Amino acid sequence: MVILIDTNIVIDVATGRLPFSTSSAKILKICRDEQLVGFISTRLLCDFFYILRKNMSVAERKRFIRDIRRYLKTVIITDQIINKALDNNDITDFEDAIQYECAESINADYIVTRNTKDFGPGPIKAVTPEELLELLG
Repeated sequence: MVILIDTNIVIDVATGRLPFSTSSAKILKICRDEQLVGFISTRLLCDFFYILRKNMSVAERKRFIRDIRRYLKTVIITDQIINKALDNNDITDFEDAIQYECAESINADYIVTRNTKDFGPGPIKAVTPEELLELLG
């Protein structure tokens, strides 16, 4: 199974944000154990580094990114992904449309996010970490 992991999941884990970090960390562990193929977008890396500037030092943020990149693959945001996101009328938030099109570009089965309602009715279903854990049994 292939999944795209949204920014909020990674931030939950990095900050230990309860109660969300528990299920989110389980998803990352399943990817690390190679039971799922996990992807993150290049957008996530930039957002993560900026958003957590008050929570973590530069060295801590770089260390965290290096660590997750050992077991999560990266989707590069291309012109084609941007164009498809601009043409996506089902998702009104451009950043979410970018994430959706990244998921589509890797043939993801799911987008793992806490904001499932933001991803619209497309063929790739957005699920919470808890929902994915239930699907995995």
